[in-house]
Amino acid sequence: MIVPVSGTVTILLVLLQLAAAVIAACLVWPGYAAVLVSLLVATTLATERHRWRWLLSTDRHTA
Repeated sequence: MIVPVSGTVTILLVLLQLAAAVIAACLVWPGYAAVLVSLLVATTLATERHRWRWLLSTDRHTA
């Protein structure tokens, strides 16, 4: 079941998932794999900025 939530909650959930990915990778996987996961998380943070700005805006227009 999909439950709609606010943009702020959406962003916080994504950040929680990304943090869990990095922490779990550091604890469980070898160092090189944890570094790769960290690079993927950094890439995700960079590419999500535009979407997060849109989620936080009060004047959202759908494309």
